[in-house]
Amino acid sequence: MNTTIGPSETQVERMREGIVDRIGESMPTLEHAAAPRQFLGTPAPEQLHTPRALPHNVRQLPKRSVRTRRVSALSLAAATLVAIAILGNSFGWGLNGGASAEASSLLEQTAVATIQTSDPVVAPGQFLQISTRAVFATYAVGPNDDPKNLASRSVFLSPSTSILYVPADRFGQWVWERTALKPDIFFSEKAREYALNSWAQLSPAERTEIARADGGNFDGSPWTPEDLAAMPSDPAALLSYFYATSAGGSNSPEEDALSRISDVLRSGLAPAELRATLYRAIAMIPDVTVVERSATLNGQVGVAIGRRDPTRDFRQDLIIDPTTGLLIGERQVQVTADANVPANTVIGWTSVTTTVVDSTP
Repeated sequence: MNTTIGPSETQVERMREGIVDRIGESMPTLEHAAAPRQFLGTPAPEQLHTPRALPHNVRQLPKRSVRTRRVSALSLAAATLVAIAILGNSFGWGLNGGASAEASSLLEQTAVATIQTSDPVVAPGQFLQISTRAVFATYAVGPNDDPKNLASRSVFLSPSTSILYVPADRFGQWVWERTALKPDIFFSEKAREYALNSWAQLSPAERTEIARADGGNFDGSPWTPEDLAAMPSDPAALLSYFYATSAGGSNSPEEDALSRISDVLRSGLAPAELRATLYRAIAMIPDVTVVERSATLNGQVGVAIGRRDPTRDFRQDLIIDPTTGLLIGERQVQVTADANVPANTVIGWTSVTTTVVDSTP
């Protein structure tokens, strides 16, 4: 069976890494950034380069790397937030005003279709193979560049693949193979030279990494069975869970919640019932709208539902198929031009497919 993961990760990656500020001085450099979010399929866009791979001041988009904390860790204040948010969602006031009517309708249609779509059956001894193709923006400052001059940066898109093997017994050993691919989209000739020179310096071991971990407990954190089981089955309670367990890193609770919900959907690990609840939770996030009725991502066409945080110059989109309940993928779009990237440019995307296999690398 081979199917695109549907609405229901996901960088885990952020796009758990929340969406980082590409131009703020507070954005961490590669040398000091937290361990990359393990998008079981990232983006998300996954940050696969090591400091040796990109030696200078490199900033990579798109997602967040902070793992969701357990519900049991909620403080009294967080629990109060949950109660307030649930009431607010029920009556249309409070923390969540909700998505547009058009987006809400499409998300509900997708949630219903998700329940009707069978999840892959993994027999004992087999593995669920979750394959992700991702592209993320890289903002690099060379040794002779002025870090305060945004126009001096080398900006290019870095492609990667991720293949996660999940055993039938999810507490068994998982295998995760990640490969950084040769960059092929550049926003200047200077960026092309920088990117290709950096790529040429990578050894085969730096381009492809294979990690193994019992129960999926990789350093950096994909969603484990315990994480998924801790998520409420009610949409309002689930959204409140994401608000209350935020570890920061985004410009608003809404941005953070949408990013982390996208991570779970993109991971390929959430069962159909949870995926449906996640879509209904998205419908409760303010400013989510339908941005494109016929959006193409990695050769597939779906409806783009997105949100632009008021503090951002880019928008985060989910590409879904409301008739099948399948999640085609995710993308980030530069809405307004910056010093390097033209307006309406896709600066990152991920697509995820799954199948069942009998062995791992």
